[in-house]
Amino acid sequence: MQKTILIADDHPEIRTLVRITLSSDGYTVAECKTAPEAVDYTAQHPVHLILMDIDMPGEYNGIKATHILHSNPETTNIPVIMLTGSKNFQEESLQSGAVAYLTKPFSPIDLLKHVQQFVNASQ
Repeated sequence: MQKTILIADDHPEIRTLVRITLSSDGYTVAECKTAPEAVDYTAQHPVHLILMDIDMPGEYNGIKATHILHSNPETTNIPVIMLTGSKNFQEESLQSGAVAYLTKPFSPIDLLKHVQQFVNASQ
């Protein structure tokens, strides 16, 4: 079964880079532009892992979205990796339920390693 990774980021170039990186490794990639859109998408579609930016437009940010996802019994077991340009929110992100924190710019190899680690752990 092919694994679906959701990338939630308001920058189309980041979503494209992530999609190309993960698709080349056999993952299906879904994309959202805001944190609320990611929460809604995850409630309606099977997702195996979420890559979540923190600072996005919308009603709330990626940290709040991660907290919402991990407060819901239906989505609590989906690993969330924060993929953000900020180095200032690591502790808050991990407390919200994120399993890892990667800062931009990121290495596609590091991204793949983290995705593989947490997708395999969530099976």
